[in-house]
Amino acid sequence: MTLVPVCHVPGRHCASTGLSNMARFHGLDWSEAFAFGLGEGLGIWYLAFPGLPASRMVHVRSQDIEARFVTALGLDFSWATAQDPEESEAALMAALDKGVPAIIQTDIFHLPYFGTRTHFPGHVITVWGYDAGRRVFFVTDTERDRLLEVDFDSMRRARHNGDGFFPLAGNLFAPETLPRPRDMAGITARAVASQSRAILAPREAFGGIPGLQALMDDLPRWESLPDRQWAARFAYQVIEKRGTGGGGFRLIYADFLEEAARLVPEVEKLRLPERMRALGEAWTALALALREASEEKLPNFSGALDKAGILMELSKSYHADAANLCGA
Repeated sequence: MTLVPVCHVPGRHCASTGLSNMARFHGLDWSEAFAFGLGEGLGIWYLAFPGLPASRMVHVRSQDIEARFVTALGLDFSWATAQDPEESEAALMAALDKGVPAIIQTDIFHLPYFGTRTHFPGHVITVWGYDAGRRVFFVTDTERDRLLEVDFDSMRRARHNGDGFFPLAGNLFAPETLPRPRDMAGITARAVASQSRAILAPREAFGGIPGLQALMDDLPRWESLPDRQWAARFAYQVIEKRGTGGGGFRLIYADFLEEAARLVPEVEKLRLPERMRALGEAWTALALALREASEEKLPNFSGALDKAGILMELSKSYHADAANLCGA
């Protein structure tokens, strides 16, 4: 049996919990919130998927938190992948044999401790060891406070999923070391500013502030959607419930900003932590308005549109100031 020292602290979101686990193992005692912020984990996405059970999606996390976290430390990042499940299984075991944990991306449908009928690929867990005789891996996962077992067959299926919009090919990251940055204030300030610049000026028209505007423009048309109730309910869940820590990840990020303020005084001077908490409350208000709309027999998204308007103004104001943070 192979088992590296377990450094898991339960968290609120899968990726930031995995990143903080990995950092902690390598001697960087950073909170989940700090890992989330350093990885620029916030996002805004508005996507239309006609014909799917939820034809509209509001997403509130960035696509590449793992890459941004690792590159902030001055390292190159890429997921190790393999099309053959046996090959990726061997790569995972080889990483553990080197005495380091691995973070991997999975589909929760195939993780036995979830017991769900819903596919959700991209879910990050930390792997700490394996028992070849019993054919199980030992993992930790987000808010759970103990080691969990995943049998080899289930793990292969969880790591190789070609369905949907997030295909997996054994995605694995297991660095042998993570260096401690010399300029913590500098990398923290750059992460705060870069996060806001990405939301103000995203690469995609359906992301960031333009994505939020697209949602506002489209919300009146939700009233004629055949799946309007599920689209609204699903958006509520994604913003408020599905591993976000509440408030569309903004409450986790506010915790990061409170830590960042001890390194970068201007964060406190600009009142960024409390302004981010207000943003989290605005996202929660939008989510609750969408939930209320999902329960109405007659279509009415006027309340959600009002909440989205408030959210837009708060978002523009916060990110305009944070994008120009001194020292970034």
